[in-house]
Amino acid sequence: MQKAGSAALANNDTGNTRDLIMNTAISYFAEHGFSGTSLRDIGEEAGINFQSIRYHFGSKEELWEAVVATLSQRAVDAGKHHEQAIVALPLRDQLKAQIRALVAYTVENPELWIILTREAMKNSERYRQIYPKYVERLYQLTEKFLSRLQKGGVINSEIPVKDLVMIFLGGLNYRIFTPADSEFYLGKSLTTDDVIKKHSEALFLILSNAGDKK
Repeated sequence: MQKAGSAALANNDTGNTRDLIMNTAISYFAEHGFSGTSLRDIGEEAGINFQSIRYHFGSKEELWEAVVATLSQRAVDAGKHHEQAIVALPLRDQLKAQIRALVAYTVENPELWIILTREAMKNSERYRQIYPKYVERLYQLTEKFLSRLQKGGVINSEIPVKDLVMIFLGGLNYRIFTPADSEFYLGKSLTTDDVIKKHSEALFLILSNAGDKK
């Protein structure tokens, strides 16, 4: 019979292995895409037998979906946590603070949107399957936030809120996904606090219904 302490250690090792696989898979899928990634690649990068990946996650398709699910939940949790922290602020300050937080978060954690964008560009079957399970929720939360501010007069009410969501996410993500364009055209990449702040302020002024008011 396995002792309690041994069982706890085994469970901890299992958790560590799953975390290692997940973190490696996140990086690999973001950099190489689904088609450019194999379980052997991830196993070699993680320093484990690729069969261990099958044991913990199943097929490559199942691992990819687990990555999307994990990253989506992290993004949802981060967004809700920050929104709760700023709910007492005036609406314009809420918009400004949330934009800054989302830009900073995406700069530090670009993998989710990179992985999703790869599949969305191809309109792949994988994307169509995971959209209603994970992606739609992200859009709905963004729409809910912007709609509330739009009704409060902070954001231009003439623009349909769904269009605002796409404009907002495009402005949020493009410079992060195309660092070469940011570097060549603007002479600076979106990596320092000062550049993140200025980019956030630009997005705020674009979305704000009264950008000339301080």
